[in-house]
Amino acid sequence: MYDLCVLGGGSAGFAAAIKAAELGAKVVMVNAGLPPGGTCVNVGCVPTKYLAKAAEVVHRAKMGYYPGVKATVEVRLGDLLRGAAGVVERLRQEKYIDLLEYYGIDYVEGFGVLASANAVKVGDRTIEARRVLIATGARPAVPAIKGLEEVRYYTNESLFELGEPSSVVFIGGGAVSVELAQALNRLGVKTAIFTRGRLLKYEEEVASHFVEEVLREEGVEVIHDEAVAVRRVDGGVEVVGREGSRARGEALFIAAGRRPNSEAAGGLVELNPEGSVKVNERMETSLPGVYAAGDVTGGLPGGRYLENAAARQGVVAAINALGGDARFNPLHVPRVVFTDPPVASVGMREEDMLKSGVGCVCRLAPVSAVAAAWASGRLDGFIKINTYPQTWRISMRGGKIAGAVAAAPQAEELIHIFAMAVAHGLTVDDIADMIPAFPTFGEAARLAALAFYKDVTKLSCCAG
Repeated sequence: MYDLCVLGGGSAGFAAAIKAAELGAKVVMVNAGLPPGGTCVNVGCVPTKYLAKAAEVVHRAKMGYYPGVKATVEVRLGDLLRGAAGVVERLRQEKYIDLLEYYGIDYVEGFGVLASANAVKVGDRTIEARRVLIATGARPAVPAIKGLEEVRYYTNESLFELGEPSSVVFIGGGAVSVELAQALNRLGVKTAIFTRGRLLKYEEEVASHFVEEVLREEGVEVIHDEAVAVRRVDGGVEVVGREGSRARGEALFIAAGRRPNSEAAGGLVELNPEGSVKVNERMETSLPGVYAAGDVTGGLPGGRYLENAAARQGVVAAINALGGDARFNPLHVPRVVFTDPPVASVGMREEDMLKSGVGCVCRLAPVSAVAAAWASGRLDGFIKINTYPQTWRISMRGGKIAGAVAAAPQAEELIHIFAMAVAHGLTVDDIADMIPAFPTFGEAARLAALAFYKDVTKLSCCAG
């Protein structure tokens, strides 16, 4: 009998299996569908960010910020996709497949279904284990749109089949749409986004508006309308909105959220209304001895499905399954949308703090207030800090940081400062006392803290 049977070979499953093996457990992994590594490395984070970074190189070359520097760039999208596929193949092998043998984890290819708290069925085979972890991930959600079944469409899982279209229409206003629409547009593909509400609805409104403005300035068409019909037209497809909006493209890309792969639970554990497996902070399901982690649990509040959250949940589940005591706190997870500039956030949003009655004392600093922005020609963006109002009355160190959002160059790195602040109860004065290297965008993080006390646009470099 195994100590732990892991259903799923994605980030949550591998993180759990590795942690359990490190703790001395005998582990078996059962996986079907995507290859080892799951969504993120195979058809998600890695290939899309590869395209986004390539597109950023093209954009920088064309921006003409530096006098005396002129560059021309040739883009071959097909070659880029092949390059991304090569990176995916290497990471899949080195970061996942090779680790199975390294950690002594048994691997079974096949669709596993929970049969009891201590058994998993894989075809005609029954695998027994003292504990079971469901980490079967999620798949692209496909909305019920008239005519959709009659046209060819792509999702993140078929990204490598996209080829070299001249134009793409995206349905959905989340991270996948905005990242790929901007990247492809910079690579010479005309793009449009159909979204029912604002872009990035799970981010603060100020960040959503910022991203939309950036996309529009670069030529991405953003259509605020619900897509209700799709039809074939000469040269591609046409999307029709409820309010009469229309957009045509050679290719159609569906990025309308995710659907948890909870079928593997076999109906033996309680599910949330949207079909994800219900868990507590210890990643325990309603069936004692059975745990769940990763996208199958529904992602972070607001429907964010993130590799870092899934992996941490897997670690927490493994520790608890083997008798330890660990907790998962979604407020400690940095969330990043890899547009350019990126949007990164952590902790509580201002909207949620106000809605809950907690209130928010918040301040914002523009990145144009730091010399690094001018040295790099990246002047757009901001960093915003949210604090708990009551802590200003009881602390001599300023307000306790509840959350932050950075829509700024290098935001994907800067957000870790605020992730530590949220996790360890730091205040704005703790950040203001930081001495960042100069010239760096880290200075903007400090200015966001100083903004609670003064006009940071009226400071000399590193002053305050």
